Amino acid sequence: MSQNKIVPVSPILLTLPVAMVGSTQSLFVIALPIILILTDLRISQLSPILGLSALAFLIGGYTWPRRIVPGRRRQLLKRLLITATISQALFVATMFASAHEMIGVIMLMGMLFITRFTFGLTVSGIYPIVQTWLVSEHPAHLRFIVLTQMSAVISAGRVLVPLITAGLIIYRPEMVFALLIGLPLAAWTLLPPEYAQQANTLPASIVSRWPQAIIAIPTTLIHMSLGLTEFIIGPYLTAEWGTTLEDTLIYTALLLACIAACMMLAQFASIRFCLDPSMLMTWSPLGMALGATLITICPSVLPAGLILVSISLALLLPASAAGAAACGKPHAHAQAHASADLYTARILGHLLGVTFAGPLFESTSNLPLFIAAALALTAIPTSTGLRRALAVDKES
Repeated sequence: MSQNKIVPVSPILLTLPVAMVGSTQSLFVIALPIILILTDLRISQLSPILGLSALAFLIGGYTWPRRIVPGRRRQLLKRLLITATISQALFVATMFASAHEMIGVIMLMGMLFITRFTFGLTVSGIYPIVQTWLVSEHPAHLRFIVLTQMSAVISAGRVLVPLITAGLIIYRPEMVFALLIGLPLAAWTLLPPEYAQQANTLPASIVSRWPQAIIAIPTTLIHMSLGLTEFIIGPYLTAEWGTTLEDTLIYTALLLACIAACMMLAQFASIRFCLDPSMLMTWSPLGMALGATLITICPSVLPAGLILVSISLALLLPASAAGAAACGKPHAHAQAHASADLYTARILGHLLGVTFAGPLFESTSNLPLFIAAALALTAIPTSTGLRRALAVDKES
């Protein structure tokens, strides 16, 4: 009997591929000036391409988790990561082809859109699939700890990879493109083995095709608040601090690294002190609102306000994931749907926040922060269902 016992996969080992793929987004931001030089495109031309291709994250985040079959999760992840690697390679090749005038502007823009859309469509499934995998292999009382470890590893990747990239750029700026291709490839090689499990079947009528409102509404509100806050960091530094362009880039990079480090430390601390996830569902949005309000009242404390927002978010992410898992029925398909609902709501909220941040900022520089605080506070009453599910899960 003991020989057939399946040992749950290590959360840290399974999350490493997620952290690597997630770090490519930071790499893309770092590489943006080089991309503009190689392609000879204006930011007004590149921005719509990136914005439209980002819709693929919504499609993939909603679709791929619903195709999970226990025992075949690793196989699906491998296919997604291989496709993501190929799309990244084609993206880089397209830029260098443009730099050598081998393709025209129309083909360049078309290829950039196709490769970025393909990348988003594939990598958007990795996080929710891994999250579902972890939840399915650990009992309910360990979910919050496991999901917090997952978030902490991802935060660590967002600290380490940009720092490594900065060192490589000093040597050769083109090395950032090697990492864009190499990270999803490395993630593919690091996928841990999966022991086959019997896949149960669930009638389609039991699981709704639409995202559960109990998960989607508070999650969308929180990530709209996040999108509004983080998108205006650079412009806010220029408008309120009067920094130059070069200083703004440096300050923004340092702030992002500091924020990621604080998030990682907060998540490890939550494991150490065994914080209650249902309590965090109330206090974390309050902390995000307080941080945004603090920046609005006193722009000079921008770093402190952002750190407060980031720490609150760091504690909220695994808590909301645990709440979504508690909402799902104890079945692999239901858990996959809950994970997909959570991820889709996060992406949707962030896209909405980023979309409205620019026009709101141009109206009044503090307006996005006011609205971000209001949205975070609104998420508290709308998350009642998640808190109730966590309480029931804890009692059981």
